[in-house]
This record gives sequence, C-alpha cells and structure tokens, in this order.
Amino acid sequence: MSDQIYIKDLLLRTIIGINPEEREKRQDVLINIILHADTRPAGASDDIEDAVNYRTVTKRVIRRVEDSAFYLVEKMAAEIAAICLEEPGVARATVRVEKPGALRFARSVGVAVERTRADLAAQQVLVSLGANIQPERNLPEAVRRLGRCCRLLAVSPVYETPPVGRTDQPNFLNAAVRLETYRSPAELKGEVLLEIEKELGRVRTADKNAPRTVDLDISLFGDQVLELGGRHIPDPDILEFPHVARPLADLAPGFRHPETGQTLAQIAEGLSDEGLRRRDDIVLGPGSQSALEEA
Repeated sequence: MSDQIYIKDLLLRTIIGINPEEREKRQDVLINIILHADTRPAGASDDIEDAVNYRTVTKRVIRRVEDSAFYLVEKMAAEIAAICLEEPGVARATVRVEKPGALRFARSVGVAVERTRADLAAQQVLVSLGANIQPERNLPEAVRRLGRCCRLLAVSPVYETPPVGRTDQPNFLNAAVRLETYRSPAELKGEVLLEIEKELGRVRTADKNAPRTVDLDISLFGDQVLELGGRHIPDPDILEFPHVARPLADLAPGFRHPETGQTLAQIAEGLSDEGLRRRDDIVLGPGSQSALEEA
C-alpha cells in the first residue's frame, strides 16, 4: 500500500455546468486530492528534493480550474488527476470534485475518480537546450528542474558549437532531453519551459541570437505537426543546424520526422558537423536510453 499525501478542501470558483445560467456565472467547486506516492526517501533524508512537490500540484490545479469552463464535473476531475500524475513520484491520484448546492436538499453533488499513469495517454517529447552564459551550471540545473516537472526519460550528450548569427559572444553548449508528459504543448511551454528559463535568469530581447542563460524549445511533440506561439513544431532548426539535430538523433535515431519522413539519424548525418565538438566532460543526467517509438 502506497503512502498518501492529502490536499484537503480546496475551494475554487469556476464556470461549470450545462445550463445557460451555469455558463455565465462562476460557481464554487470543492476539491479534495490524495496523491499516492512513496514518501520513504523524503522521510529518510529530510530533504525537499526527495519529496513530492504538492505546492506545484496545487498551483497547477488552481490555474487549470479557475481558467476553465468545463461542462461536466467528470471532465474536471479527470483533468485534475492528470495534473497530479504529472508530478514525479506520484503513482496514483484520487480526486473528488463537488458542486455545493447543485442539487436541492443535498449539501453537494460530486464525482470521485482514481487514475494511475497507465490510465492516461502520456506523450513523449524532445526538448532542445542551449546556453552560453554559465552553461556548465545552467544546463545541468535546467535538466534537474525538468526532471521535477516531467518524467525525464533520457538526456543526450553535450555539444559545444560556435554562435550563429552573432559571433561576438561565447560558444554555446547544446543538448536535448526526452520527456514524458500529460501536458498539452502550450502547457508544457508556458508552465514548464518558460518558467525554468525565467528562474535561471533568461532575459528575452528582440535579438534572437543574443547570449542566454538557457534556452528550452520543444523540438518534437510526438508525431504532431502544430503551431505554438509563433513557432512551428517540428522545429525547422532540426533540418538546418547540426547542434539541434545531433543531440536529438542521439536520443531517438530511428524516430521519423513527421513532415519529411527521414529518421533523426539520417537528418543529422546529412548536416555538416564542422565546428560541432562533443563535450563528454559535461554530464547533464542519465544517459541516452531506447529511442522514441516510431510513428
């Protein structure tokens, strides 16, 4: 039997229901969550790094519920459960969502759901990383933080490359990671990647080639082709720059580009590796594992 972490009586207001009046006025919803996890590592070490980050889970639930307009309580409960399972260390989530006063003579009406990772469709994602301001510190720290927000499956070797477009700056260190997430592309970008960039001091300017503490970009979101915040996914840079293609190919050589049909290994082999230098003295995390399943 797993240990349990409780988030009790979270009272939020949102649009929920199918009737016209329910689509216009916010209503109270009462949320109770049980996170099933192994708390023994945190109990032994007394180290926050070994604990489930229930604060992050709560913040994400609040944001999702208050920004939503669900028709069914069942859907809201399922989405909350998916958020809970995104947190590393959570093996199972029990979620109870109630609408106080929704039914005459009843204090509340609600739904309780229980989900495990096997119940949800997780998406595998390849994220590219780059940095040339204290990169030996910022790249490993970015990978560590990614691992606390998503399931980190594999990390590529690190490559040193000359800057592109603006040469009066230090060389870049580049790498890639393979993640598993239940988030949408927009949620992954906004709630994880941009937040980590901000935490590590990234300052965005009009110059896209400016020096940076860390740059985190979704290169491939499974086999999906989409537009996200003015960026195309798959990232067009995969087909143009070896410092993007090579780390991705190290992680998933047989994965086929959704638009060209080429494998990542074929793409990387077709690009000149001039100026690309592998830095085995810098290790960001666990080594490359099995490739992404081919679409």
